[in-house]
Parts: sequence; C-alpha cells; structure tokens
Amino acid sequence: MRVTFAVWRPCTKVACTVALVVGIGGCASHPKPGAEPSLGLSTADASSRSENLKPAEAVLRTPELTVTRAPWQYGDAVGSLITTPNYRLYTTVDSDTFLQTLPVFYERALEQYTTALAILPQPERKLETFLFGSRRQWQSKTQEMLPDQASMFANLGRGGFTTRGTSVLYYIDRAGPPRDTFAIAAHEGWHQYTQQTFKHQLPIWLEEGVATYMEGYRRDADHLPEFNPGSNEERRQTLRDALQNKQVIALDELLTRTPQSFLNDSKDALLVYYAQVWALTRFLAEGENGRYRTPLGQVLLDAAEGRLVGRMAASRFVSRSRRGVSGERIGLAVVQEYFNADRDEFEQQYLAFVDGLAQQQPGGEWHRPR
Repeated sequence: MRVTFAVWRPCTKVACTVALVVGIGGCASHPKPGAEPSLGLSTADASSRSENLKPAEAVLRTPELTVTRAPWQYGDAVGSLITTPNYRLYTTVDSDTFLQTLPVFYERALEQYTTALAILPQPERKLETFLFGSRRQWQSKTQEMLPDQASMFANLGRGGFTTRGTSVLYYIDRAGPPRDTFAIAAHEGWHQYTQQTFKHQLPIWLEEGVATYMEGYRRDADHLPEFNPGSNEERRQTLRDALQNKQVIALDELLTRTPQSFLNDSKDALLVYYAQVWALTRFLAEGENGRYRTPLGQVLLDAAEGRLVGRMAASRFVSRSRRGVSGERIGLAVVQEYFNADRDEFEQQYLAFVDGLAQQQPGGEWHRPR
C-alpha cells in the first residue's frame, strides 16, 4: 500500500509532499470495487434527495459538465456530496463560491492528468475525495482510515493525504483565495488518479515529479482554473535558492533516495527535492528540443497499462539482484532505459535546464508542444 501525504509549509506557502511507502511491490494498489478502506461516511439518502445544482456561472461556462449535490453529514458537521462525471467530492466547506468552483477544478485537473504528458486512460470508476472545512474533522477521518499512522499525521501542520485512491484534505486557506487548497488538491489528485488507474507504480521521483508538475495553475479570463506547470513560483524560488546556496541535489541522489530520507536531513532539503523533481519533469517534457517528451509519455503509459515492471526486469540497466524490484531502487535505471543511457550527459543537460528555468519569469514561458 502506498500512502502519500502533502504538507503546506506555514507562512512561505511552499508545497512539500512526503511519500510514505509501505510494502511496495511490482504493482500499485489497485483495489477492486468494494475493497476500499472504510470511509465512515453518512449520506442523507443521496439517491433520492440528490438535486441539480443551481446553474452557477462556473458550470454554465462548462456546459458538458453534469454536477449534482446531495446532503452529506460527517459527525455533527453538515456538508455536501458533490458528484461529477468522474468524482464524488464529500465536503463540509460551506463557501458557495468555493463549492461552485470545486467540481470544475477537479474535472479540469483530471483532463490535465490524462492529456498533458500522454494520452492516459480514464478512471474506471469515480474517484473519491474528502475535503473538510476544519482540521479537527480531517484528523477524525485520518483516525478512521489510518489508525496506525494517525498520530504522525497529527503533527503535520497544514496538509492532506491519499491512500488507495482516496484523498483526504481540508481547507487550509484562512485568508484570501483558496489557492493553496486547490494546489494541494491538484497534487494529491495525481496520486489519487495513479493509485486507482495505473497497474504499475512509477518510480518515486517521477510519481512525485509529475504531482508537482500538476500543481501549477492560474485563472483564465472567466476566473476558472487553467493548468500550467510554469505557474508555480514557489517551486521556482526554491530552485533559485538551492542554486544560490549550492544545495542542488546530485542526480543519483535525486533518483534513488526517498522523500523521507531528505526529510530526515531537514525540511529545507525536502523542499529542494520537490523543487528539483518538478524541474526534472519539466525538463523531460520541454527540454532538449523535445527529445525526452515521447519517452516520458511512454513510461507513463507503460505504468498505466502494466508494462513497466516487465520492461525493467528485462533491462540491461537493472542488475540481476534487482530484477523485479520497483520504487526508488530502479529510479536511475528507468532514466537509462527510457531516456538516455549516458547518465552523465543526461545530468549535464538537466542541470543546464535547471539554470535556465530558475531565471525564467513565472508562468508565461510555458506552452504545450503540439
């Protein structure tokens, strides 16, 4: 089982996610219907009381999106179950503006997951997210779902987690627009999507790299979310600071160490790790005149369709003693198998890209290659 959790650093608003990996095997957790963790939800007869949302502006501008809302209650908190074509969103947040944008955000995020880097499969069933209005409710849900790890999560500060394809978050913005809440939803949403849809796990550096790639978004002319990996100034600033302070992580470490190991060093080291895997994913998608973009799509598709483990088992870059092993131990081998057998050349290309990325203006430089 893989549990990922995200922590938002107070004041600096820098995203920092740690993946807790338990018993990684060749395949990702892909529970069959009915095998989800106990969710302890209480709906007020959603099937009979479900009603169409009022035609909010956000939904009117996305006419193909069918959204319904039904009463839902968690403990003594009254909330809503919002259903979209691909999601069931259980929430106790009571802001009408937020609730109108939430389903649009999630559906657009899924479109980004399945089209931005490769044409990936759609989930076979609706993805479930719990987004609570208070930290106390989130802690209660954490105790229900992960009783053995709840005490650790209690010390996380602002954050959320995903396990077995279910994300559990809470509203972390107390002033201004809900940018941090949506950013963490997009990050954890990628983990939610891969846990439910992919047949094989990606190496940790790529799983986390793509999750950070998906964080970036801005508002379009209609104030609706428009995803853009360049709209992530927090990651870019961390990258600049790492370069200035000579704290850039060597490629071998980036590809083979776990996020937990960087957290053991320091929180700052963890932040640098996430900034660098964000930059590495952007390098694969955009760098070297598109040289690595097709292989990036291929490794994602191979993981989604269940070919990754077999290809890596046959790879000349995986030593005989490591055959069949997935996760961080084959991180470097995946780069050599899919992208560039010459790791030194690859690292020099990556570092040159990092230098350029750190100097770019936020947001505007990115475009999706045709």
